[in-house]
This record gives sequence, structure tokens and C-alpha cells, in this order.
Amino acid sequence: MNASSLRLVAGIVLGGFICSGPLLAGQPDPFAGNNTVYPDAKEWNGPTRTSNYDYPSVAPVAKWLAVRPGGTLTVKTAPQYVAAVKKFIEADMSALVNDPLKWSPQTAGWFDMPWGGQGTPMANGKIDPESGREMLLGSYTGQILQPSSYPSAPPKTAFQNHAVVYYNDVAGYQLGRIWKDPFHPSLADAQFPEGSMVVKVEGVNLTDDEWPILKNSSISHIYRPTPASVTNEPDPTKRVPIVTPLRFLQMAVRVKDSIASPATGWVFIAFAYDTRSRGATPWDRALPVGATWGNDPELAKFPDGRGPNGQLKETWIADGLPKFITDGLGWGGRLAGPLDVGVRHNVMTVSGKRYVDGNSFPASACVSCHGSAQYPFVANLYPSPNMVFPEDGGQFLFFDPGSPLWGQWWQNRPGSQAMTGKGRNGIVGTDYDMMLTFALMRANGSADTDAFIRHRLAGH
Repeated sequence: MNASSLRLVAGIVLGGFICSGPLLAGQPDPFAGNNTVYPDAKEWNGPTRTSNYDYPSVAPVAKWLAVRPGGTLTVKTAPQYVAAVKKFIEADMSALVNDPLKWSPQTAGWFDMPWGGQGTPMANGKIDPESGREMLLGSYTGQILQPSSYPSAPPKTAFQNHAVVYYNDVAGYQLGRIWKDPFHPSLADAQFPEGSMVVKVEGVNLTDDEWPILKNSSISHIYRPTPASVTNEPDPTKRVPIVTPLRFLQMAVRVKDSIASPATGWVFIAFAYDTRSRGATPWDRALPVGATWGNDPELAKFPDGRGPNGQLKETWIADGLPKFITDGLGWGGRLAGPLDVGVRHNVMTVSGKRYVDGNSFPASACVSCHGSAQYPFVANLYPSPNMVFPEDGGQFLFFDPGSPLWGQWWQNRPGSQAMTGKGRNGIVGTDYDMMLTFALMRANGSADTDAFIRHRLAGH
């Protein structure tokens, strides 16, 4: 039973979901496949991607747990672990990288998060073409990135990153438990089982002439307004989406594995397209950036994030990476992919120190960002006192690196413990999953039970 059928039947249980009634026009739609902004046949007559909400009704066997390299991860053992993860998902995910528009989540057995597809109505009654999940690739839109964010290999123009995010069958089973009643999600089930995997594949709307690092990468297409139209047209009702080529650049994988990562429960891995590679396909040329399984919290008291010895114990970074990638690593050299915006520009800290005129400010990393996942969402993804963050280059206020407030983002916590929720009732950790955090906010806001309704937040 698919999600569209679920929405048409009232008052009975179908496919493990409780439907409280048929959805009428204008009502919130947790199982929307996309934002309903479609190109006409002259613009696009190729394939489109549908969402997969048909979660397993019986807990699958976590096959990863039978083949993973054993033991707690170290900098020395991380490369073997990363290679094993890529090999494990290759059968399912290589086509998503190599030939994106022919890949199907239904065929591969991977699943979408609810509450992300529906578009947002504008003042003129039409749907904001930047909102929701776009209909060609099923992607979400990130923030606009400036060439100055990549000083070692700047592209010729500003661009946006666009990402698809999918959950494996083990994680999909848990999504079915969380969203059994999509308007009243189960916070008690907001922890993923061992062997859960989440894969994010990202591309950029540039040509290889505009950014040579993309040469020979795979090409898909999206239907969104261009970055120039977003920047130059303040009225969103006048921004027109167009079919735009998208070139693969980054893949992130998150694995629930408490043996490998006992402190946080998760291993974060980043791959990036390397045009220098002799690999036969874009999948083969997606080489490891690194892996991380913790924040090295004992080093969070040092302004540089590394301390006198300069050694991270919970992050491994691959050798020989292109400089545009290493320039974008997170605070103290912690893992951040080239599209993760781990480094910010035009920063001011609460003590009054400024980082301007091209001075970079390593501000985030994989674990610190995802460690802020909680419901309600009351803390920034970055170590900042402000909730909303600007596009890179816009002035951004941060806590001072090494300070106690900064250090809140750089602790190792179990996924059940909210970053700002220790000792407080009603604040729930969402197991390092920002997609789940935002989906819960939208769901409870739609049910009029949420005092912290969030507008669209660009991914990073």
C-alpha cells in the first residue's frame, strides 16, 4: 500500500499507519511525494523520482552487523571501516551516483522521511518553488555558497547544493514506528536500531567549465530557481524554476554502530568526487574524505580545538585530498565535507572578535552539527546564540572557540540525550538525525501542538 492510497482512506489502519481522515486541498500532507511544482513537457520529458514511504512492517535483519570490521574505531582502523561501508552499500547506491535519474528507492529498498515533500504556499497562492522536495530528483535545496568559500579552487560563480537523503531498511522500519500516526509521532521511538544507515548524495548546479573539479562527474537534473534569481529577486513569487543540470560532488553516510562508536553510537563518513582519480565511474572516483565517531570533547577547551599535542582521536582524515576539501574541514580539522559549510566567513564572536576580509572561521563538524538534533529544535546547528544562520559570507554571531558555551556543541552524548535537554522535561534527543528533528517540528506544528514552528532551513 503506497502513501497516496493511505491518504484516501479514513479511520482504518493500512500498511502500519493510522490515517485520521482524508486530506483535503490545502491541508498538511505528511506523505507528499514532492512540492507539486512541475515543468511542462517542453522543459522535461524524462524520468521523475517518487518517494518511498512503504516502510518494512517487520524488523529486518541488520546485515551490516554481520560483516562490519570489529572493535571500537581508531584513527588506524578507520580506513578499513570506511572501505567496508562503501563496499556494503555499493549494490544499492552506486547507481544513485552514476546514473541518478534511473535510480529508484523502491527498487533499491531505501526510504524517505515524511513531512519533507510538501511545498509552501506563497502570498499569490502558488507553491514556493524553492520549498519542499523538488520533483525530478526528489532533492532538497541547500544554501547559496560563494566562490570565496573555496579559496584554493574557487568556482566562477555562486551556486547551491542539492541533496537526496535515504534510509536503509533497518532505519526505515524505525521510521514506520515513529510515524505510525503521522500527525502524532512517537517520540519514544526516536532512536534508531543498530545497523541503521542514512545516505545523503549531493550535487551542485555548476558546469565543469564553471568549476573544473567537476569534470567527468555524473549529471542529473533538478527543477528549481537559479541561485542568481534567488539572490537578485527579493520577491519569491517572481522566481521562476528551470530545469538545471546537477553534478555529483559529495556523499555522506551515517552508520548506527555502538561497537565502533560507543560514545555517540554513530559513525559519520564523507566521500567527495575527485576528478584526479583514475576510477572507471563517478562512484569509483568518490574517494573518502574521512570518518568521525566523536567530538574529541577533552580538546574542546582549547581555542584551536586540538590542544598542545594537536592529535584528534575520534576523527580520521584521508591523505592526499584536494586542497579545496582540506580548506573546508571543520574546527580543529574535524570531519566536514566540501558541501557541509564547516568553515564560515564574516564571523563575529560574542567577545567582539571579528573574522573578516577573507579570514576563515572553522565553525562546525559532522558530529557537532548532528549532535544538536533534538525536539523541540531550540539550538542552532552551529555553536551560536542565534537560531537562524545566514548564507556563508553574511555576518554570523558565534560563541568564542574554547569557551564553555562553545563546548556544548563538542561533547559526546548518546542519541537519546538532547544537547540542551539534560535535566529538563519535554526535550528529546533525536539520535543525531536532523531530518527527523525538522520532520517532528513540521508534524507537531501542523497539529497545532508546537510552539516552535520553524520555517524552511537550508541544508548544509
